[in-house]
Amino acid sequence: MADLLQLSIVTPERQIVADEVEQVNVPGIEGDLGVLYDHAPILTLLRAGTLSYEKNSGEEVVELVVSGGYFEVTSNRVIVLAETAEFLDEIDHQRAEEAKAKAEKMLGQSDLDDDAFEKAQKKLFRALARLETVQQQKK
Repeated sequence: MADLLQLSIVTPERQIVADEVEQVNVPGIEGDLGVLYDHAPILTLLRAGTLSYEKNSGEEVVELVVSGGYFEVTSNRVIVLAETAEFLDEIDHQRAEEAKAKAEKMLGQSDLDDDAFEKAQKKLFRALARLETVQQQKK
């Protein structure tokens, strides 16, 4: 049996995952990260994107879309505190398309202040992450 990581994925609304896994892959703010057993301690920010984890020698791969948050690894324990997290079957494609269009329209306005611009940009990145992950899954 492989050495396992203790994975917890939590959002403000609920605990999404509490499981033992072999590998975790996350969209870090400075690039994607892969974590295996005995990884060095790390604390970093997440960007919107696909988070995946593997179980049963890679036979079971679970994917979620996260939109920002924190990622910590200490003593073979992986904690993800995500702003939002959705399993692929929870993603409403039509709603994601509408959110993308709305965010693009907001970003096209010339009178946005910095806070409004950042909020619209986050919405766009979250919608794009949802759409890209669903599209990749269909291939």
